[in-house]
Amino acid sequence: MKEQRRPTRSRGYTAYRKIRYLARTGSLFRPGNSSVIASDGLTRSGYLVIALNSLVYFLIAYLLVYTLNLFVMGYAAMLFNIPAILYYYDVDYLIRSIDWSPDSVMGVFSSGPIVMFVLTLFLLILYKSVETEKGILRLLVLWMIFHTLTRILGEILAGAILGKGFGFVILYIFLMDTGKVVLTILSLAAMYYIGTRMTRISLFTANTYFNNLIGRQKSKFVLYQFLVPFILGDLIILMVKMPIFNSFDMSVNAAMLLLLLPLLIRSYRIEDMYFDEEKRRIGIRMVAAITLVVMITAFRVLFGTGIRL
Repeated sequence: MKEQRRPTRSRGYTAYRKIRYLARTGSLFRPGNSSVIASDGLTRSGYLVIALNSLVYFLIAYLLVYTLNLFVMGYAAMLFNIPAILYYYDVDYLIRSIDWSPDSVMGVFSSGPIVMFVLTLFLLILYKSVETEKGILRLLVLWMIFHTLTRILGEILAGAILGKGFGFVILYIFLMDTGKVVLTILSLAAMYYIGTRMTRISLFTANTYFNNLIGRQKSKFVLYQFLVPFILGDLIILMVKMPIFNSFDMSVNAAMLLLLLPLLIRSYRIEDMYFDEEKRRIGIRMVAAITLVVMITAFRVLFGTGIRL
């Protein structure tokens, strides 16, 4: 029996359809392009773009929250007639140690966590209203929530251990060593618990890049969307504040890890997420990146000489 050959016209038509498909998907002239996301995940370069975008919003959120915290503590000092100078690394209170009163200590050093608590509630309400949207600006709100929570619980934790910041309040309410240990344990437990409760809403940010989030993809997404930006972001913050090294402030920043680790640990237990079938394209958010550069420059210049209140 003779071998039957496919007609040349049929093979040509098949090739034409393949070329047309590649042209429509935008990959005909970009064979190595990773901006087109398949339903089952991204290439390595795609995940790196996710990490870079998240890093930018992590740092913008930090600058907004940290600057607000500086002004809140400076304004609280003014209410007790204490002059203050705001620097990029701390607040310098122009008062002798012996002139601090119990009321001024508790008022000044508890003002930051109190305002951060109110801001956290507002941001949570805002985030819940846009939780299922696809816009990447939700990520900025989410990072601000993580930073405000860190400024509350992380400062309590670091203050109880190092005796600085909110630790002064703890000292002035005469908590003994046992009380400090209990407060430290409660802060640790609270941060870890809140992290577990925020796992699902954090995974919702994946719909900016994915049609669905399934299996091991969830853990990989958490790694690049949250843990990698957190590590790199803290290193950049450290470099921005050089040559001054504020061990207390860096300890507070590092405490965010207690909020983020539960995301990685618990993410595999969250049910698979299915969003929609629209094509996703990713790329570096240049407007956000330029905004970050401007903000860092302004932050370093303005607070470098100090802002007196």
